[in-house]
Amino acid sequence: MPLGGEEASPHLQVEWWMQYVPLVKRILYLMARSNSNSEFAERINWPVWLWLFLAMIVASIYLTFWAPFGNLFAAVVSILISITLIYSAKKSVLEIVVINNWLYVGNAKIECKHIKNVSALKREEFLKLRGQNADPAAFNATRFWISTGVKVELKDKNDPTPYWLIATRKPKKLAAVLN
Repeated sequence: MPLGGEEASPHLQVEWWMQYVPLVKRILYLMARSNSNSEFAERINWPVWLWLFLAMIVASIYLTFWAPFGNLFAAVVSILISITLIYSAKKSVLEIVVINNWLYVGNAKIECKHIKNVSALKREEFLKLRGQNADPAAFNATRFWISTGVKVELKDKNDPTPYWLIATRKPKKLAAVLN
């Protein structure tokens, strides 16, 4: 069954098992098999330093509960906290994909014809736009550990969102693909 219902070229044919896979994973799978130069994909996960910091926090919590309550209780609490952190890490992954003239950012998507301008932002510009110069009506897809990104200005009159602010490690490449 082709993606989107229309006939696709043979190299973009979707396997039967793909109907059970989330949209972004299907898009990434198809991108790997495609030849187009106008495509972009990036997955932003938690950095190693954040995992190390959280591991130290979990170890501290373990020691805090171990002293008064013993090994079993401390281990159960630490395992529950670790499971919660792993779940949070999976849910907070930011996936940015550009394919077939559509921009997918997390669960949001927009057709490229509604994009007026895309500008790659340096660290200072991005942090100001994410902070003190932020527009409350803007769509934010940012992560605090990423300090560069792009500003995607929209031209859709029916959409009250003035721009999308997207955190990315490759702002120039994403801006080039969208412009």
